[in-house]
Amino acid sequence: MSKFWQIKNEAESAEAEMLLYGEISDTTWWGDEVTPKQFADDLKALEGKDLTVRVNSPGGDVFAAQAIYNQLKSYAGHVTMRIDGLAASAATIITCAGDDVIMPDNALFMIHNPKGGLCGYYDAKTLDEYTKQLDKVKQTIVNVYMKRCKNLTETQLKHKMDDETWMTAQEACDYGFIDTVDSGVKVSNSLHDGMLVMNSVCCDLSRFKRGDAVADIIGKFSAKTAENQANNEEETMKSSEIIDQIKNLLGMTTEEAPQEPEVQNAEDEKVVAERERLTALDALDDHTNEAVTKMVNTAKENGMTAEQIKPFVDAVVEDSTKKAAQTDVLDAIRALIKDEMTSGAEEIAPSVPVNEEDDKQSAINRIVDLANKK
Repeated sequence: MSKFWQIKNEAESAEAEMLLYGEISDTTWWGDEVTPKQFADDLKALEGKDLTVRVNSPGGDVFAAQAIYNQLKSYAGHVTMRIDGLAASAATIITCAGDDVIMPDNALFMIHNPKGGLCGYYDAKTLDEYTKQLDKVKQTIVNVYMKRCKNLTETQLKHKMDDETWMTAQEACDYGFIDTVDSGVKVSNSLHDGMLVMNSVCCDLSRFKRGDAVADIIGKFSAKTAENQANNEEETMKSSEIIDQIKNLLGMTTEEAPQEPEVQNAEDEKVVAERERLTALDALDDHTNEAVTKMVNTAKENGMTAEQIKPFVDAVVEDSTKKAAQTDVLDAIRALIKDEMTSGAEEIAPSVPVNEEDDKQSAINRIVDLANKK
């Protein structure tokens, strides 16, 4: 499996390129962990060349992102960040490491508060301590943003994180998160059933508090694209009419150019194939098994197919089913033992003397017989 990041470093070139695509994490199910040490080793191998970092990520582990940020900030060469579609959550920490940050005008940028998962039972004191830890993590993120965003105060930044703020390139530029809006490069994006796909990287918007806001932004992108196409067509028609008028004045005849056969758009085929891949992966996950959901989401982000991960999903489901069955049997046995102990039979005095060891064995045998019948 490929790493979450990839490096292009040609010996004869004075510049290098790094791709940071997909989820940011320090461990994964597939053994392609993004460890700060491995990242540092790869960065050191570039030997200070000017570096372009292409980011397209829905975010992930904040501590891994902070480590990557620190390494890029201390890198000897000039670092140019290019957002190839989406920079959300922890990915925005990494983009702030660039000496220059460039973003296409139909890309997306999002900041929010750090989150953590809890599983178990906790009292108020423990939860209060956990809240304080999250506040400290938030402050480290704010400190990174403050070094770039000269147009926002610390309080304004914190409010925008509280609100989970989704930004267009122009808004990100106005606030200071990026330096340049690139209108010459367009991002391929689509939104279907809450799944955002930007330049082949998937993002499940249900994981975010205001994921529904993305639909409005994508809609504006589409409307602007349609408007630009209409303007271009109008300009083309005007140019064609002027050329025809000039030909008429010069007495030249206008011959229709032969019609070229229509070629199917390869980009459309890619979009259809991507949707089919995501649909097949979704079919494997009924959202009742956390491990299966994790594998499916990872497969989506890494470009894997349902056929590739199905054997692993089946193994996890089978293992979970066995454990559930074992739990049911144990619960049944516990209930039988409880019934036997609370039946009141032990309080009835025997009519004839009974050997204590025989009595104990008899009780055990009754429980075993009941368990076998169950």
